[in-house]
Amino acid sequence: MEWLLSGFAAAAALGFSARWNWWRGKVSGLPVLMYHKIGTPPPGSKLRSLWVSPENFRKQVAWLLRNGFNPVTFSDLAAYAHKGAALAAKPVLITFDDGYRNNYTHAYPILSELGAKGNIFLVHNTIGTHNAWHDPERESWVPMLTWEEIKEMQQSEVMDFGSHTMTHANLTQVSLDSAAWEARESKLRLEDKLGREMACFAYPYGAGAFVPEIRKRVLEAGYLFDFSVRQGISPWPWDINASALKRLFIRGDDNMLDFNLQLTRGKSRF
Repeated sequence: MEWLLSGFAAAAALGFSARWNWWRGKVSGLPVLMYHKIGTPPPGSKLRSLWVSPENFRKQVAWLLRNGFNPVTFSDLAAYAHKGAALAAKPVLITFDDGYRNNYTHAYPILSELGAKGNIFLVHNTIGTHNAWHDPERESWVPMLTWEEIKEMQQSEVMDFGSHTMTHANLTQVSLDSAAWEARESKLRLEDKLGREMACFAYPYGAGAFVPEIRKRVLEAGYLFDFSVRQGISPWPWDINASALKRLFIRGDDNMLDFNLQLTRGKSRF
């Protein structure tokens, strides 16, 4: 009986949470979706929340388009910063952290088919290798994008790219000089390889986004926009002096109610 009561209590709590967030006021601004891996987690993975199935990803992108959202790119943000070029009405940024190969095999075809656009934050030194920063006891290593795949997606204009440092370092656990190097060197090398400005930067683990001395060095490297993992929707137009842009973490177990709440309230039911 105790387990049954506990189950009812948990369900009631989730229901209350969902209702509470539903009745929160709608939030305006620039929603930035944060994905990691698109596909099926390897057996025994303890990082399943970072995996969104291709089926759910397709449903989510279709929902965005059906509800009038216009996916924009990092290049669109750069054009806004440099020239004042307005973003499309009801803009949304679809972002992927790290640069996994499954972004190419699963997300890219879906975005292409639906006529949407995405953006990938690349970890320079892991391109063509695997995500060695993950503990293999929590999840087996996953292949990363190759330069050939990155260039194909860039040429298609379906995917755009930004920096996620050289090595996926936690910038709060290295020296300020090392943090500056991670931001600056990744920007220079990606620009040299891809022939395009890297205007956008995401902090690995979100670490350092709200540490003034670290954020100062990221912006001094020449980035026009920096992205945290703080949950929410930042106002648009955005004030670079205020804080790094917030994002909406799309979890593997999110349902469409969660997705709706994220885009309209800046929070899921969790």
